[in-house]
Amino acid sequence: MFQNLVKQTKKHTVFGILFLFTQFVFAEPSALEDIAEAKIFQSNNNCRKAIPLYQSALQKNRNSIDAKLGIADCSFLLGSYKESKKFYLDILQRDSKYIPAVTGLSEIYLLDGEYKLVNDLIQPLLTEFPNHTGLRITEAKTLLKQGKTDSALYKIKSLSDKLGEPSDLLRMLSELYFSKKQYENALDTIDSYTKKEPNDPSGFSFKAKVLLYENYFQPRALVAILPNVKETLENALNLDEKNEEARFYFVYHDLILANVNNDKDLKTKAFKRIYELAREFPENQLYHSIEANLAWELGENKFASYHYRRALAIDDLDEILRFEAEEYVISSEKEESKLRRELGDYRRDRYYAEKHSLYHKSSLFHLFRARDLSAQTPVIRKELLDFYNLSGDSVKYTNLLLRLREEDPNSFKLQNKLEFVIKNLKDSIEFKEGYLQIDPNSVSDLSVRFSPEVYVFDLESVSPFPYHLQAGRLFAEVLRYQLKNMLSVRVIEGSEFKSIRNLLKESSYHPFSQTIPFSIDNLHHLDSKRRNATKIRYVVHGKYQIENGDIKFDISVYDRNQLKDIVNWRTNQRGRDSLPTIVHRIAERIKSTLPIEGKILKVKKDEVIVSLGKDDGLKMDSKPLFQRKGKTLFEGEIISLGKSISNIKPKQRGWEKELATGDDVVLKTD
Repeated sequence: MFQNLVKQTKKHTVFGILFLFTQFVFAEPSALEDIAEAKIFQSNNNCRKAIPLYQSALQKNRNSIDAKLGIADCSFLLGSYKESKKFYLDILQRDSKYIPAVTGLSEIYLLDGEYKLVNDLIQPLLTEFPNHTGLRITEAKTLLKQGKTDSALYKIKSLSDKLGEPSDLLRMLSELYFSKKQYENALDTIDSYTKKEPNDPSGFSFKAKVLLYENYFQPRALVAILPNVKETLENALNLDEKNEEARFYFVYHDLILANVNNDKDLKTKAFKRIYELAREFPENQLYHSIEANLAWELGENKFASYHYRRALAIDDLDEILRFEAEEYVISSEKEESKLRRELGDYRRDRYYAEKHSLYHKSSLFHLFRARDLSAQTPVIRKELLDFYNLSGDSVKYTNLLLRLREEDPNSFKLQNKLEFVIKNLKDSIEFKEGYLQIDPNSVSDLSVRFSPEVYVFDLESVSPFPYHLQAGRLFAEVLRYQLKNMLSVRVIEGSEFKSIRNLLKESSYHPFSQTIPFSIDNLHHLDSKRRNATKIRYVVHGKYQIENGDIKFDISVYDRNQLKDIVNWRTNQRGRDSLPTIVHRIAERIKSTLPIEGKILKVKKDEVIVSLGKDDGLKMDSKPLFQRKGKTLFEGEIISLGKSISNIKPKQRGWEKELATGDDVVLKTD
């Protein structure tokens, strides 16, 4: 009986082994077929279709390294780094020397800045395989990320010469030359690569990139090279119509050409191309931000609104993009729009977070932006009311109270506040001298300011093809915005600004960023509409760089009377609220650099009324000087000090014969 049981057990075991073997034999070809089909999709950059096939193959053969590698590589390309890392590690647990998994995992570590982990992976293998090009390329990428470009270049160049210039080393060598801004060497190397690998579209797309970057800072040369760029990109797309890099740089090509020729159709073509890229690569913030920007220019508000929101969702620390989105909604969307409301709420929350901190002064930027975005929000109105009251801005305070009374005419609290503030307004020097007009529903400030005027040029990017298309123009706009809110500086804006900009555009204009940079030769255009009026004396200009979220400014103030830069500052700021902080810092320095100056508005019997007050930094003990054509006449003493004007008694007998309306008044400096 026992022997029969043993025989039956052996029989079942044999049948079980045969069954499993049969399943394996019939499943393996199916798994291989899935992998082969997946590789075809992967080679055509269609990883979304490749991954399910790799997964199917893995279900049929759990130990298939090809399937795991395919999922890992495709997940990496689609931005699913966690999934990719999981499969690379799974492969390396079985075979620690499997180099494709080593190099793939290293790419993920490089994204996270984990350079030590990369070295731990590749160094043992480099000892065993010192001439393995894939490992050396990974080593070079690591050195490049650490800023050791020269070392990376030396190692790849030496190995390339030693091995007879294999194509993969040539490709890496061209990228290293590019990172060193040795564009001619990069072009020569990538040309050598395309001769060896004529069927690789990435070689042609990279060549187009080098051509564009090489000529970025020479607008005429940049436009002249566009036919070569187009031909090279078409070569890449003929080999692979889905090549991401080629399609992206075709957007740049079309944008430059569209701006040069003012061609809306070509810009629409660029918009459609970036729209397709943003759909295929939904986690790429750059694609969304470019599409939003182009949609704004083309009047496609639905697309602009969606993609600004999408781009900010990917990275809400992007201060430049946030300001750009705010400029868009202020100009193009109603206050009740969803995006505008969201942006206004953000500024309100940041104001609350910062108003009691060390950065409380720059927190006002958030309050003013919240006002521009959501002026009718009750919370914003309350904060504005408190701010106007504390800052002594009685006109805005009264007007806001009047608006609130219209909405709630039975509020005794509002009525009492209004009676009190209007009484104070009537006691002010501005009202007594006729510079305030009080009507039943509003208060008008009729005072004229003669503080220094400033023209702000677009900032120039230090790096070619800045991440944000509008950054140079946006930085200039945000500086104007901040200076305008300081009151003691007058900023050229409105129709005069547009007129000057149109004249400057004819002689100084970048066809990609659409910036109009500073040029001494073109400054005569600033006075084109002024004729006999006072000329614009001060010019703000500079450069910027955005690097790993760090905003860096190099700002100068040019004095047209002295024909030179009178000051220069370099400053930087990173992280949330970096833009308000750095702009406030620069604006304060500009304000402190410019003189405090005004003019005589009225000559009275015993004193004169001048266009300087508390807003300009005057105090009761300040020492004003009267001047004419730059020559000091005599000093004065402040009798009464208002918000925007002052009453001054000249310290000189017979001054009545010397002073006239329009004479200059400046603050004496020690």
